[in-house]
Amino acid sequence: MPLIKPSILSLNPRSFTLLLSSYGINTFHAVYDSKTGKTITSHPILQSIGDFFAEEKTDFDEHEGIFGHIGPTSGVLQGAFIHKTCRGAGAGGVRNWSYETIEDWFRDGIRLSKGMTHKNSLADLWWGGGKGVIARNTGVGVEEGSTLQQRRTVFEEYGKFLSFLKGAYVAAEDLGTTEEDMASIFKKTRFITCIPPEYGGSGNPSAPTARGVVCALEAAFSYTGRNSLEGGTFAVQGAGHVATFIIHHLLQKKAKRILVNDVDMAKINAAEKRFAKESKEGRITLRYTERNNHSILFEDVDAIMPCATGGILNSVTIPKIKTKIICGAANNQLSDIKRDDKLLAERKIHYVPDFLANRMGIVNCADESAGHVKNDPLFEKHFSSSWMHSLYNLTKFVLSKAETSGSTTQQIAIELAEKKSLETHPIFGHRGKQIIDSLINSDEWNSKIKVNEQQIESY
Repeated sequence: MPLIKPSILSLNPRSFTLLLSSYGINTFHAVYDSKTGKTITSHPILQSIGDFFAEEKTDFDEHEGIFGHIGPTSGVLQGAFIHKTCRGAGAGGVRNWSYETIEDWFRDGIRLSKGMTHKNSLADLWWGGGKGVIARNTGVGVEEGSTLQQRRTVFEEYGKFLSFLKGAYVAAEDLGTTEEDMASIFKKTRFITCIPPEYGGSGNPSAPTARGVVCALEAAFSYTGRNSLEGGTFAVQGAGHVATFIIHHLLQKKAKRILVNDVDMAKINAAEKRFAKESKEGRITLRYTERNNHSILFEDVDAIMPCATGGILNSVTIPKIKTKIICGAANNQLSDIKRDDKLLAERKIHYVPDFLANRMGIVNCADESAGHVKNDPLFEKHFSSSWMHSLYNLTKFVLSKAETSGSTTQQIAIELAEKKSLETHPIFGHRGKQIIDSLINSDEWNSKIKVNEQQIESY
């Protein structure tokens, strides 16, 4: 019998928040119960959502906790998605993005948090997988035209929300957020990284992320018989912070030609200003494109580098791809992780899984509370040739193992990550799950999710 999608998932995020508010719901959760194998939600109106994702299994993977909150002043929908916390608290960036449906919001958080479990495990960090997701097309404060104070209010609300989660999730900077946003969160919680340097934090993670992606790209080039990136041609999808740092590295390594596109004209203009000399020389071509135009992926280049949003490698785009190497910074590049890696392998395309290539952002900020060391050996080992888990070595291992085993690079990387993700923290054990269980059974939390009897009867 085909699985029927509940109609509530078709609501846009603003309508979803209005629906919850009409029942007096401002805070909610969905928690996986390993004893029953079911996802239990805080309110009956949400149970169909928990049942659907648990049964569908496309993205949901026994996530330990999903927590949602409607900002009391802003009305903005804010979420914290926690996948697996055996290695430590769920850690990952907080994304500020617009979603067409509430299903898209849930699905993005579910997929991204699982990806962070894999990323943190492969990076050998003692952190679990988590992701924050803010729906900027709800409420007031993060959509275009909002004032600086309205934006600060949203992220201060998010900080209070994180404090209420007691450390089950630790946030960081991500797509659509800034150092200033992290500072606003930091005003209300200690469970945040990527704090501005003036407050003792590591700041924007874009530069280390880019350095890591280029290192993984060099490993892919080496695997295919090329000693360096010199003279190479590249297509970069996106012109944001990470992408511009990647372009900078490619130029330093004497790339012959770099094609770049973005759906944001302001980013294209900023890149043209930053790379004016190289653009004039013909080494860089910058293009503005409409949303959902993925033609840059079809360029005849040595490598394509997705550095914008996810889901762009799919059954429609993959058959048109000419390159033999894909290595980029975007999360969740595969639209369907059970199908699209196989499509790439069938076309003999060497795909470096995103959670392997883009890990250096979280590596840079994950342990910033431990202090800072110039040329930190804990950071630099990820670029060494001697450590087996370094970016370069692990990328080459995954590419080689995929070719000899008949599995895909995605399958090999996930197998490695899943095995490591089950290792429990050497000091705190599986504390993240303990925090979640303690939280949802506390009087404090239950007072937040409580609605009156009349509203319960109206579900």
